[in-house]
Amino acid sequence: MEFDNVKAILKDAIEITEGKEMKTRIGNGEYRNATADDVQGLIKERLYNIADLLGMSDIYLDD
Repeated sequence: MEFDNVKAILKDAIEITEGKEMKTRIGNGEYRNATADDVQGLIKERLYNIADLLGMSDIYLDD
């Protein structure tokens, strides 16, 4: 998911971290409880998106 502004990304990331029970789709309409790795992946995507919007993608890109 790509966002257009930092505020929207931060709001979404906060909602993720405040969630008490998260589910993730595993296919065919089936879901399972999200693991710590799933949540980290969601937050990581948002942090990368923030870095991109701020022109700081070098933070996570390999040199």
